Amino acid sequence: MIKKFIWIIFLILSIGAQAQYKPDVIILGGTAAGTAAAIQAARSGVKTLLINPSTSLIGETTPEMNIAAFDTGLWKEWKDKYKKASDSTLTDPRNVLAEMVKNTKDLQYLSATEVSSITERKDGWEVKVIINGKAEEIKCKVLVDATTNLKVSPLAQNNIINYDKDGKFTNLVNYNQNQQTQPYEQLQKLYRTSGAAGFGKDSLSIYYIPLGVFIPQEKENLLIVSMAAFRDFAIDDFRNIALWMNMGQAVGALAAYGPFFDTTPSKANIRLTQGEMFTYKSFLYPALDIKTDDYAWYPVQKVIASGILRLDFKTGLFNPNETVKAIAIKAVMAELFPRSRIWFIENKVDDLTVANAISLLSFVSGRDPISIQQELAADWKNKYTFNSDFKENQLINKVELAVLLDAYLAPFNIRIDFNGYFLR
Repeated sequence: MIKKFIWIIFLILSIGAQAQYKPDVIILGGTAAGTAAAIQAARSGVKTLLINPSTSLIGETTPEMNIAAFDTGLWKEWKDKYKKASDSTLTDPRNVLAEMVKNTKDLQYLSATEVSSITERKDGWEVKVIINGKAEEIKCKVLVDATTNLKVSPLAQNNIINYDKDGKFTNLVNYNQNQQTQPYEQLQKLYRTSGAAGFGKDSLSIYYIPLGVFIPQEKENLLIVSMAAFRDFAIDDFRNIALWMNMGQAVGALAAYGPFFDTTPSKANIRLTQGEMFTYKSFLYPALDIKTDDYAWYPVQKVIASGILRLDFKTGLFNPNETVKAIAIKAVMAELFPRSRIWFIENKVDDLTVANAISLLSFVSGRDPISIQQELAADWKNKYTFNSDFKENQLINKVELAVLLDAYLAPFNIRIDFNGYFLR
């Protein structure tokens, strides 16, 4: 009888040991991108495990926090917590980040832990690590490689995917310099799929990053957030820790999508993934002339994503006070809202006035124009905090139209694929 009870206790302990690590997502590498990905994946509702070969996050060098950056998302959260802790024992920003990891629900962290092998499974991955001298096999649905150096990347060491002579893999989409600087002239509209943005090596270099660059063509349930994902760019182009935090946050949201909706990252709903970034105070586009705490910040981000109103990706300027010509929005409006074609045929206008905008919104949405007019009269200053007074005969500018488009037509809700094409 005693032996029987001992066996039962041993069995329970054995099952408990096996269940110690049961993540949906595993992140390899405690880099800025890897740590951000781990925090975001856990916050997005899936069990996450961060495996770091080093004893500290980020690396041996104390990260510079006073850099050109958009103060949003996980970067802002980290920076704000660091400022609060600067007079305490947590003076090293890496310690502050470690506390964020520690306090994130559904996120487990293995420090100073090497990956000995990776095996692809039908439903995901199996990662073998050595913990206290004992081999542990941990299964997951989605695997994320966030190691900075290809030579120490577990993916490369285990020959998981093919890298070219420059250490790059074949991405789901082809993101190049032309897509970065002249996105509107390209056949693919990758700018619509942006998941991250920020400054590069200095305040003169700005970037948006399409979600598809993190997805290898040849493997399901695998994401890579490192320079291996950027074939047409140099290391110096992205030498900015805030940008990598933003990229990691996007990858974390994308990684969580698969297990959460029982699919793969390559089949993710891009708009939901981008919306997750907004939920957690991150952003998609480097609009330099819109303040991040303005009411218009997120409506402008969403309307840029739709393509109706344009951002100058070379300068980062949205030009919010620029008036809007009907011809500038006609083509994309017609693609998104076919009913709007009739409005443009019946209304031969050049520069749009507030009255024109109300008429267009009413015609497309089917709402009574009088009720829209009354709402705008009340909300123009109080809710939307526009600088101008509400006058129907005045020309409408870009920031005003962006806010109204988002409020009344929600073009951001229309789905797209990873090439940026609209789905119907």
